[in-house]
Amino acid sequence: MKNILLLCEAYGGGVKTYVDGISSNKDKLRNVQLTVLISTKRLESIELNSTNEFIIDNNLSFNKSFFKFIRALKTIHKIVNEKNIHVIHANSSISGVLIFFYKLCFNSKVKFIYTPHGYFSFKSMGKIKKHFVKMVEKRINSICLKVIHVSKSEEIIAVNNKIASNKNSIVIYNGSQLPEYYEKKRSNKIFTIVNLARVDSQKNPFGFIELAKYVVERNPNVQFIWAGSGEHLNSARKKVAELKLEHKIKFIGYLENKNDLLSKADLYFSTSFYEGLPFSVVEALSYKLPVLLSDIVGHQDLIIDDKNGMLFNLQDFEKVNNFITIIKNDHEKYNDLSSSSFEIYKNHFSLDKMIKNIAELYETV
Repeated sequence: MKNILLLCEAYGGGVKTYVDGISSNKDKLRNVQLTVLISTKRLESIELNSTNEFIIDNNLSFNKSFFKFIRALKTIHKIVNEKNIHVIHANSSISGVLIFFYKLCFNSKVKFIYTPHGYFSFKSMGKIKKHFVKMVEKRINSICLKVIHVSKSEEIIAVNNKIASNKNSIVIYNGSQLPEYYEKKRSNKIFTIVNLARVDSQKNPFGFIELAKYVVERNPNVQFIWAGSGEHLNSARKKVAELKLEHKIKFIGYLENKNDLLSKADLYFSTSFYEGLPFSVVEALSYKLPVLLSDIVGHQDLIIDDKNGMLFNLQDFEKVNNFITIIKNDHEKYNDLSSSSFEIYKNHFSLDKMIKNIAELYETV
């Protein structure tokens, strides 16, 4: 029996979906005893009910506190000893920092797997800071037996920037559960374009608003809905109110039941600045939605030969509007995109495929 610690400081959003997906399918992990350690600092209170079987230590979210950082390392060390942990699978950048110092200060023998979920250095920042962040990411990757990249485009950029090496890198696509099915039918009602994401800088909510404004001014029978909470939620709502477009561009906050929105949507639309590989888009594919995505790492794996949607430059407002206008009016074109989305989901992004690949990795480490 192999004892594995699944470590996650950034337990929220897509990383939460990833950790929950693995832990809820632990019966499919052959000869593995799984322990999950998380911080709940990034959770909405409504989401806390899913953490019952997890060990929770909010010192993992140490921010700039040296004392919390040391307590977090001690918690990890205690679990490693008590559970006889053989492998730590860390998720996101803060967990990566923790395992690096844990190996340095506490235990050089324990083995590590690391899933970055989109490198922090992909974010726009100053040249000196970016160089430092890349150096840290490279050091974290260097101590790991395997680095799981959740998209091929993430791996390519990491290798090209010498953050990761081909030697210890593996690509395992994020996967989502097949929803309970229904027959998707287009209606003649308002064309609904949705996004499910945190309302934060990475996801670019104000770019979303500007593009949505451009489209609704030219397509009166279109509405945009963004579901999710976050630091910019109130500011985004205020911006929409200033534009007097509340009836066309809606920020509805945290949504517990995604099915209600995705089953009634016509198109998935993301304006993110950077991603690993977003679960929300994978879920949209499983609901047979065409996707319209900013042309970035992580999104590039989700559209294949333009069969199920389109990538766009964030400054190309006209291209976005033309695409929406065409698929809104051409039902045959829309149905082709919809069918392709579902085929791509089944072939590449199912939860069963993700769990199977992770189980095989755990078995070989």
